[in-house]
Amino acid sequence: MLLFYNGTIHTMDGKSADVVVVDDRGLIVYAGDFAHMPTYTQIRRVDLDGRTLIPGFNDAHVHIWKLGLLLTIQVDARGAAAPNIPAIIVGFAERAAKLPPDTWITGRGYNEAQLPERRHLTRYDLDQASPNHPMALTRTCGHMIVANSLALKLAGIDRATPNPPGGVIVRDEQGEPTGLVQETAMGLITRAMPDIEDEIMGRGIREAMYHQLRLGITSATDPLLTPAHVRVYRQLEAAGDLPVRVNGLPIRRPDGVEKITYPLPEKYVSDTLRIDCVKFFADGGLSGATAAISTPYKETGNQGVLRFEDEELLDLAWEAHAAGFRIATHAIGDVALEQVISVYEELHRRKPGLRHRIEHVALPAPGHLQRMQAIGTMAVPQSVFLYALGANYRRYIPDALLPGVFPIRDMIDTGLPVALSSDAPVVPDDNPLLGMKAALDRCDASGQPFTREQGISAYEALYAYTMGGAIASGDEANRGSVTRGKWADMVILSGDPLITPPADLPNLVVEQTYVGGRLVYER
Repeated sequence: MLLFYNGTIHTMDGKSADVVVVDDRGLIVYAGDFAHMPTYTQIRRVDLDGRTLIPGFNDAHVHIWKLGLLLTIQVDARGAAAPNIPAIIVGFAERAAKLPPDTWITGRGYNEAQLPERRHLTRYDLDQASPNHPMALTRTCGHMIVANSLALKLAGIDRATPNPPGGVIVRDEQGEPTGLVQETAMGLITRAMPDIEDEIMGRGIREAMYHQLRLGITSATDPLLTPAHVRVYRQLEAAGDLPVRVNGLPIRRPDGVEKITYPLPEKYVSDTLRIDCVKFFADGGLSGATAAISTPYKETGNQGVLRFEDEELLDLAWEAHAAGFRIATHAIGDVALEQVISVYEELHRRKPGLRHRIEHVALPAPGHLQRMQAIGTMAVPQSVFLYALGANYRRYIPDALLPGVFPIRDMIDTGLPVALSSDAPVVPDDNPLLGMKAALDRCDASGQPFTREQGISAYEALYAYTMGGAIASGDEANRGSVTRGKWADMVILSGDPLITPPADLPNLVVEQTYVGGRLVYER
């Protein structure tokens, strides 16, 4: 048994505690004061030495397998590794020099708003790295891919290829594809790639989880799983190799021309893996100006992409809802939110009882939050986007809509359960403490704020990063707070996040991470 004492303890369940006891099963058996603590034998003491103990962070929306591939086999095109287009080309060229011709090379992480060239890459940029290797570079948002000429050829994309429903093949003035494809058109590229072997995928997932443990993340939702990803997660779970508890969201409709619909997955719930909620994408990304909005974007002049017709989304969602599956739908722009909320209202009318999620909820229109609350919908926004992608928002979002981006204060005040998250690797830094900072001060990386009135308190932010995620995944009974009977998923921080100034929150250090009472990371 373990006894934690001599520090600050934030239980996040509304009760105070100055000591926590964990049994050999990894469960919390006591959280309270010394005066009322039962007598325990064979107990090992963990002296907090003035540090702060909190529940483990729950990243309620993070692409674990994508992060893992970026950390293991992909070319890193994020700003720190590749600050400009020539550096990205060099990264692909160096990888090509080590691989046989015709081997696919993938990368991720560029953001045209933060590149000095202020533009997307093209096929011709990547052709400079190698004309003999098919190459695909995913934009940071995950809603666009740049392919080189060989990759376009293998994918069958030329000037005569039509845009698939819900997708765009970007073309130059002569009508030739530039190499940039958006939304469902990405499926044309990804389907031409060879499948990633289970062992490689599993290694990536494990590497991403070790990264998360260093940040104090003990639970996470991976919100885009194909049947192959579910298979790998089940293999890892069977081997006892999931150090982070995962809520997986199998996708129903993959990208591409054909309207392929994956079957509903087998429901599965264990101590470390949950599969009972399915995922839909209603629109695109806000930072790349493809989310469906009611007013044209600055610069591009378009209004984003809506991926489904109303009836089609309703039919697919009803199939899942009627079968008892919870639903999580990516909806960012006000047009997409109107569609998804209307679908959820109809599901609730036909068969009430299930609580569904909306991922992002970036630009709700008046009345949207109230309608979500009325049917028990949960919101999963990303405050860290304000910090990491603020420059994109100021570049693309119409001035009339910009003050309403990520109104988290309004979400909480409306009574919505809110779960904060990172959506990594969409952002380069998935530290929950950075996400907390952004939820408090709502500043971009330059220090310029977005509608300060939408800031929330440190306690609300920590709750949204712990209990909020547990509620959103359906695991509030076993995690999210330091409470008797729950798993001892806990983090020891160097300081107290509830009294640390917002600007200093990212400087707090994760000293130790425990999952089920087992020390899995120590600085």
